[in-house]
Amino acid sequence: MNHKVYDRINTISAICLLIVLVAGSVAVVGKIVVTKTTDFFVDYTYAEVVVQPGDTLWSIAKAQVPHEDPRVVVGALRDLNELKSADIFPGQVLTVLVRENVQPLQLAKGNTAH
Repeated sequence: MNHKVYDRINTISAICLLIVLVAGSVAVVGKIVVTKTTDFFVDYTYAEVVVQPGDTLWSIAKAQVPHEDPRVVVGALRDLNELKSADIFPGQVLTVLVRENVQPLQLAKGNTAH
């Protein structure tokens, strides 16, 4: 009798695990389809931007990180630069986190002697 209970528990556990794996796969594929990119080689780096006359956090966000939502980037700019408001002034240096495409490593072509 106990073996039947354990077999059912194992079967239910296996089915639940399968459901979680399928859901995870669907989520990953859905993310790729929604973003329409398979660029997994993206890294982030810090860049310094000198504020020019007429610049706003919004304009800097759109210029430096054009593929991201400017609202999110403005918030990140404020946090990263410890700004209490959105007020910035010409000559101020801001740190921006920007996307950097990273090329996968390639094997160097060497001369081979035959």
